[in-house]
Amino acid sequence: DNIARIRQKSADLRKVVQNALERAVKKFDLQSKQLRDTKKKDKFKVYGDLLNTYGYALSGGEDKFTCENYYDENKEITIPLDPTLSATDNAKRFYDKYAKLKRTDEALSEEIQKTAQDIEHLNSISISLDIATDEADLAQIKEELIEFGYIRKHHIGKKAKINSKPMHFLSSDGFHIYVGKNNYQNEELTFKVATGNDWWFHAKGVAGSHVIVKSENKELSDRTFEEAAALAAYYSKARDNEKVEIDYIQKKNIKKVPGAAPGFVIYHTNWSMIATPANHLQEL
Repeated sequence: DNIARIRQKSADLRKVVQNALERAVKKFDLQSKQLRDTKKKDKFKVYGDLLNTYGYALSGGEDKFTCENYYDENKEITIPLDPTLSATDNAKRFYDKYAKLKRTDEALSEEIQKTAQDIEHLNSISISLDIATDEADLAQIKEELIEFGYIRKHHIGKKAKINSKPMHFLSSDGFHIYVGKNNYQNEELTFKVATGNDWWFHAKGVAGSHVIVKSENKELSDRTFEEAAALAAYYSKARDNEKVEIDYIQKKNIKKVPGAAPGFVIYHTNWSMIATPANHLQEL
């Protein structure tokens, strides 16, 4: 009943996230197509170079020119020409096209990366809505949507204190495990709650919760690793899969992505394991 009630109360937030996600995906597809179109830019530079080298052979008025391409094992290439322009002006026209596409390529490469990050961020918020268990969780998610401009901010009195907290479990072998319900909590768990030798778990390549196991400078048992990985799989976008690949690493090797949304991290020297999504532990 509680899950159904929270689902109903989260409907407006889900709609905001879904609409923003659809826009971002369409934008990404358009940018991807534009980026593919810029890949022909090098062809125009080759045309310009070859015209500057061999253009003396043109007498004027030609609509195409065939010559050897010294960029490609001297194979023949046919260059389309504007018959109203000289060889030099045709070369300049190709260089201008190359320069324009090169600028577009550079700009789009940055923009498409930002759009991909937006999609990843929105997917992470979508997962937060899926695992929200009370109104405080929804309030914290709404704060994030306001902060990143997906919901317009309304100044009405004093900001209410949000009491949403991460999930807290005890492993079968007595290790404390924390699971973030949203990006703010993921950020707090990874960079404030966890210390250097604590262990961090996350579903590989998909949005999901940060799972922290407090090691207390002890060696974790195999069963604790398995239970933490199962939680990371369960509280992720891949929770409906039979098996999920989980990355795990000690907190000291985790770095925050500069300028990124809360909860987004980078790491390199991780281990991986396969887990079945499950939560068999009692929440404390």
